Amino acid sequence: MSPTAAPPRTRIAGLAARARNIVDSGLCPQTAAVPDWLARLDQLEHLTAAPAADRRATIAILNDDVLCDLLVLSYLRHGTPYALWADTLTGFAEDVLGVTTWAQLHRLLDRPSPSAGPR
Repeated sequence: MSPTAAPPRTRIAGLAARARNIVDSGLCPQTAAVPDWLARLDQLEHLTAAPAADRRATIAILNDDVLCDLLVLSYLRHGTPYALWADTLTGFAEDVLGVTTWAQLHRLLDRPSPSAGPR
């Protein structure tokens, strides 16, 4: 029996994984391969320039297909689907990791790495 991957922590984490798979598998090797890429690229640029709170509110209401397209474009242009959270660690922790309190964040960050060896 093969081990199964853990389900994504959040909707955005799942969509980011899908975006990475789309690009890494060659299904979308360039910006112009994204459906409606001109409109999506404009949308990505507006979101990137928006204040973090406005950006996060907009991301929360986007449907999955649109958000996945934006994450694909982010991956193609910035090397990561998470560029929309580059200026907001709290937003990344909440939106992508699903961490909502500092206590949860500390537990997550202080967890020893399996390869770190004994402390």
